[in-house]
Amino acid sequence: MKSERIETIHLPDPPGAASLGSLGDGVRAHWHMPPADVTAAGPGLVVLPIQGGDYEISTLFARHFAAHGHHCLRFERRAEWLDATRPPAALGTLLRTFRDDVRRGIDWWLESAPVGLDLGLFGVSMGAMSGILVAANEPRIGSAMLVMGGGPLSEVLGTARDREINLFRAELAARLGVTEPDLVPLFREALKGLDPLEHAHGLDASTTLMVSSRFDRVVRYQYQTRLWEALGKPRRSVLPCGHYSATLFVPWIKRLALRWFSSNDR
Repeated sequence: MKSERIETIHLPDPPGAASLGSLGDGVRAHWHMPPADVTAAGPGLVVLPIQGGDYEISTLFARHFAAHGHHCLRFERRAEWLDATRPPAALGTLLRTFRDDVRRGIDWWLESAPVGLDLGLFGVSMGAMSGILVAANEPRIGSAMLVMGGGPLSEVLGTARDREINLFRAELAARLGVTEPDLVPLFREALKGLDPLEHAHGLDASTTLMVSSRFDRVVRYQYQTRLWEALGKPRRSVLPCGHYSATLFVPWIKRLALRWFSSNDR
C-alpha cells in the first residue's frame, strides 16, 4: 500500500465547555490524504472509532480509503466511553459532545481540504452507532456505511458479552449498589434523545449501507436488525460471523466500502 500523508489536528473545546471536566480538553482527528501520485476521488470520508481499545480498526480503513484516493478525517475518542467511576448520565454527555466534536471537525476540514460538500461516513460497532447521530444531523453527509451497529443502545450495553463491557457493568452495578439488569433503565435514561433508533429516520435509506454479523454476542443480531428496520431497511449484507470474528471479512468489507462510496454503486 502506498504511503498516505497524514495531518493531525486538535480541536479544543469551545467556550463554555469547562463543565466537561474529566471528559478531556477537546478531541484529536487525523486527516489522511491520498498519496501524491494517486488521483483524489470523492467523496471525502469521515471515519469514526470503536468504543474502546486502540485505533487499529479505524486507522486500517482510513489508510485503505486514502490509498485509493479518498481524503479521510479519522476521529479519536474524546475520552474512554465506558468508565464505571462516572455516573451513568456521563454516557449521554460524552456521546452528545462527541457528536458535536465531529461536526466541528467537519467545519474545519471543509475549510482546509479539497473535498466537496457531499461527504460519506464510515463506522464500525460504536462508530456506526455514534455515526448515526452525526449523519442524521449533518446535511453535508450524503452517504453512510454502518458496520455492526445496533439499537437501542441501552439494550446493547445491557446484553453485550464482551470482557470490557462485562467489567464496566459489574463495577458500575457494585458502585451504585444495584444489580446489572437494573442498569438498563439507567442507561436508557442517560441516552434519552441520543439513541441510534431515535435518529435513524434522519438517514436516507437509499444512500445507507449496513453490514451485520449474524452470530454477534456483543451487538446482538436482533439489535442490528432493529436498527436496520429503523433506518428504513437499506441495503444490507449479513456475514456468518460474530463481532470479533468479523475480522476474517475485513478484506471483503474494504472492497465493498470502496464500491459503495463510488457514485456508481448507489
